[in-house]
Amino acid sequence: MAVCSFLGHRYICDPNVRLRLQAAVNQLVEENDSVEFLHYTWGSKEPFYDLCLMAALRARQRAPQKVTLTLVAARSELKGHLAGSPLASLVDRVLPLSLSADDDAIMAMKKSLHWMAKHSTHIINGFYEDLFDTDDLALELAKRKGGVQIINITAPELERAILACSEQLPERERFVFQTRRSGCTQKETGKQLGLTVSRIQQIERAMNKQLRDLLASTGPHIPEAPRKPWVCSIFALGDPTYKNLRSFADCIHFITARYPIDQICVEAEVVSSGFMFALEQSMPFYHKIPITAVAWDDGSGQDGTEEPYDLAAGFCPPCDRAESIGGVPAADSRIRTILELMDRSMFCICDLSASAYAQHIQAHIPQTKQAVLVDIGKECAHIGFSGDEALP
Repeated sequence: MAVCSFLGHRYICDPNVRLRLQAAVNQLVEENDSVEFLHYTWGSKEPFYDLCLMAALRARQRAPQKVTLTLVAARSELKGHLAGSPLASLVDRVLPLSLSADDDAIMAMKKSLHWMAKHSTHIINGFYEDLFDTDDLALELAKRKGGVQIINITAPELERAILACSEQLPERERFVFQTRRSGCTQKETGKQLGLTVSRIQQIERAMNKQLRDLLASTGPHIPEAPRKPWVCSIFALGDPTYKNLRSFADCIHFITARYPIDQICVEAEVVSSGFMFALEQSMPFYHKIPITAVAWDDGSGQDGTEEPYDLAAGFCPPCDRAESIGGVPAADSRIRTILELMDRSMFCICDLSASAYAQHIQAHIPQTKQAVLVDIGKECAHIGFSGDEALP
């Protein structure tokens, strides 16, 4: 059994890291009988780790019998930002860690990452060593421990670009960069400059920001690999209740805040329900995502007449546009519409407990190329315990 955690810069400086990340995850699953992916409960948007979560979710849907997704959380977080979060229903179990009550959020994060690195057989690494990210201490810990396979997903052209950009740093920052890169510790570097370790840390943080800015302005132009629009589809939700409306709204907020959704497709039956209002209220006000109503059109016209049915008049507003699927009468038109939505989507939100099509949906999800199924009817993950969950 493989146990895999993810480590990398929380911001993203490589537009194609998602492709290498997914490829690394897929290969790891193919090469092992079973894989447990460990994911830390970030309370805010963290682009790299959000992509890691999506990659693990997609791997689990392709091979549900082989993949387990575990959410690692400090016990205090179970009642904090994890409460009400869709994360708890997306994963298979939650592993609470016993941390000191005096730990602040940053210290809790560092200890949790160290615990995950210590208990992993594999680490997918997105750190560029020359950026001296303080979070990479967990990676160094794993390397010293030994027995862990590091899977590197960094880009060689960016590594070369960081070195080139370092030549443009101010004199003191360039000296710190070169000294640290030669293997000196922060204490040794500070001694050469007559500065304290805390001052060297401040210089490194400023240096890293300057390097990122230089990479953005003068670094290599790495074109983003072509991608299809990121679509989030909504279907098979059943009757709205307070509980599932709340879960639905939390999912919409979670997905749209963390992922670059280009379009939301809504099954026609959802448009006239309370879920539509919850959808509009849950989307970020600063990012208007186009909403498309998707309906089956069997060509019979409105009310069985030969007059063509005006989809736009029926669904816009509240939707921005309407689209028909079909053209041939079919008894199973609704499930065929749902399967079509699944094939085009990055995320699918539904309630399997309230849908007569649950078996069809579950059977089809491994066949989609990229869709992640978000089931708002799923109960929160089992809170698991192991003999190693307590940190020293």
